[in-house]
Amino acid sequence: MLTMTGSEIPSDTRAEAIDMRDLAAYPTDRRIVGARCEEGGVIVDWDDGRQSRFHAVWLRDNCACSACRHPQAMERQFLLIDAPERITIQEAQTTLGGHLLVRFGAERPGDAPHVSRFDAGWLRHHCYSDWARAERAWHPRSWNALGNSPGTALIPTVEYKAVMETDAGLAEWLTAMRDWGVVLLRNAPAEPGEGLRIAGRVGPVRPTNFGTSYDVVSMPNPNASAYTPIGLEPHTDLANWRWPPDFQLLFCVANEAEGGGSILVDGFSAAEELRRCDPEAFDLLSTQPIDFRFQDETCDIRHRAPAIELDHAGAFKSIRFNNWLRAALDLPEAKVEPTYRALRTLWGYLRDPRFQLRPRLAAGEMLAFDNARVLHGREPFDPNTGRRHLQGCYLDRDLVLSRLRLLERRRMSEGEPKSGPR
Repeated sequence: MLTMTGSEIPSDTRAEAIDMRDLAAYPTDRRIVGARCEEGGVIVDWDDGRQSRFHAVWLRDNCACSACRHPQAMERQFLLIDAPERITIQEAQTTLGGHLLVRFGAERPGDAPHVSRFDAGWLRHHCYSDWARAERAWHPRSWNALGNSPGTALIPTVEYKAVMETDAGLAEWLTAMRDWGVVLLRNAPAEPGEGLRIAGRVGPVRPTNFGTSYDVVSMPNPNASAYTPIGLEPHTDLANWRWPPDFQLLFCVANEAEGGGSILVDGFSAAEELRRCDPEAFDLLSTQPIDFRFQDETCDIRHRAPAIELDHAGAFKSIRFNNWLRAALDLPEAKVEPTYRALRTLWGYLRDPRFQLRPRLAAGEMLAFDNARVLHGREPFDPNTGRRHLQGCYLDRDLVLSRLRLLERRRMSEGEPKSGPR
C-alpha cells in the first residue's frame, strides 16, 4: 500500500484490494457506505446498518502502508512514542470498493498529511465496538449440550485417518479440542509411539520432568500415583508447575484389564455451579493461592496459585486441582478451615455425574483434552486380569491454536467458509 497525500490519490485505485500486511484472510460481504470525522476519531457506517467508531490514534497506529509496517516482516514500524500526543484527522471517506480512506493532520510542521487505507473486512473483524466484540467472543461449549442426560453425552469423535491425512480432519480435531475441551480419536494403529506421531501433526510436544512422553502402566516402584492400579480422583496434571501443560493426549496401546475406565469432568461447568450455589467458597478458591508440589529423586517442583483462575471479566481461564500434588496449606489461620471447606465443596461437584463422562478407551483410541479445563481420573483396575498401557504427551495451546489458524487461513484462501471463532 502506498502512502499518498490527498492530491496524489488516483481515483482508479480506490476499488483495489488493500494490503493490510496480514497473512490471515478477513472475507466479508459487508461494505462501508459512509464515513465521517468526529472529535478524536471516525464514525463508519456499514451496509447492514451497523456502526463503528475508531479513535484517531488507533487508526494511525494500525496503518499498514510500507512506511508504517515492514513489507516483508509485516511488523509495526510506526513509533507511537514519536507521534504527536493528539493525532488529528482531516478527512475520512469511503472508496469505490467499500473500504476506508483516512487523511491525518500533519504530524510535524511542513509534513504532508499521512494517508492510510483500511480494508473493510479487516476493519470489520477488528472493530472494537461492543456489538462487534460480542459477535467475535469465543465461549467454551458446555457438555450439557452434548447429551440428554448426565453421563451419557457423546464425546466429539474423529477418525485417525482423517486427522493424519486431511486438513479438514485435522481442523475438526483441533476445533473440538478448543471448543468442547475433549475429543476422541479412534481407529489408529495400536502401537507404542503412535500418540507422538499424531501430536506431530500439530507441532513439538511440551516436555516436562516426565520427559517428552510417558507410559501409564502399573510399576513396582512408582514415583506418581498414575503408575499404580489405584483409582484416581479427577485432577489436572502438573498443577505444581507455574505453567501446567495446556492439552493432554492419552493414547491407548492396550486396555485388557478389568476396571480402569476413564473419568472426565467439565471443570468449568462444575466451577460455575460452585459459583451459583456457594459464592463464598467460589470467591475463596478463585482468589486465595494454595500450594502444589511434586518431588522425587530428580526434581522438586512447586507452585502456589488459586484453584480457579478467572480473567479480567470473570470468565474462567483455568482450573488447578490435584489432590496428590496439593502441598500443606500455608494460609492465614483464619482461612485454613474455610479453604478446606471450599475444597471439599468443589470436589463434590467434580464427582457430580452431571459434569462427568466415563468412556472406556479401546486399543487404538486416544483422548485429547484441555488440561486447563477438563479434569481426568480413572476407576481402579486389576493388573492381574490383563494388560493396560496408555501413553501420554502434552501440547501447548499456542501451537494448537496457531495450527488451527493456519488451516483456517488456507481454507479461506481456497474460498471455503471459516469453521468457527478465532
